[in-house]
Amino acid sequence: MKDHEFMAGGHRLAASTWGEVGGERPTIVMMHGGLDCIATWKDLPQVIAEATGWPVLAYDRYGYGRSEPLVGGREPSYRREEAGPVLGEVLRHFGIRKALMFGHSDGGAMSVLAAAAHPDVVCGAMGCSPTIAIDQFMVDAMANARRAYEQEGLREKLERYHGAGTDAMFWGWFNAWASQKALEWNMSAEIAAVRCPVSALFGNQDEYGWRPSALALFTHGNMGLEVLALAGQGHHPQQRARGETIAQLQRLIASIEQT
Repeated sequence: MKDHEFMAGGHRLAASTWGEVGGERPTIVMMHGGLDCIATWKDLPQVIAEATGWPVLAYDRYGYGRSEPLVGGREPSYRREEAGPVLGEVLRHFGIRKALMFGHSDGGAMSVLAAAAHPDVVCGAMGCSPTIAIDQFMVDAMANARRAYEQEGLREKLERYHGAGTDAMFWGWFNAWASQKALEWNMSAEIAAVRCPVSALFGNQDEYGWRPSALALFTHGNMGLEVLALAGQGHHPQQRARGETIAQLQRLIASIEQT
């Protein structure tokens, strides 16, 4: 593993790489969730690199982990900015000409957006619990996240990863998705534009819900698509169902290699 610091989107970002990114094989680019960072992937990047033989890049988006702390709030449009022009700068910085996007939650939705924004670079996308469609159930579930942050020790847990930027990070994410305005979020046009294969892995007990996001992929998608919902799993199948996660990723890679 190698650690990096670089500029993208006008901000200092941190990244880690496993293997030779930007080489002959496509690079797996990992997009973390809305409260996460490189460190919260734990050993998953290394596991993915070893299981696939493909190089892996994980980076802390602006406001997260070791990257520059967030100043100000966020609007839901930050997803398009991060998956579009900012990711484009990241890919160019590392010389990545072909990428397979792998994202969780917020980052899972961004992985699909990235496939639409960078069709000549992104050759596939896998989302674990991708929050693609926002419904009232998810907006209401954000209240549980707020309670956990304010009363149940989540702030202290997150502070280990995000340091002094923890409050700005949390409220930037929370305020973007906890209001009725979040229900206006729609990425059906981007889903329809994607042509590379897409895989989505959900838990059927996801506390933020999953059916609307799966339905959006089926309704609007014109790409090769695999959607799997695991019984008894919640919002983090990439950690709690490692075997199924790696197997689905390997199936996606096989479909890419066959084209």
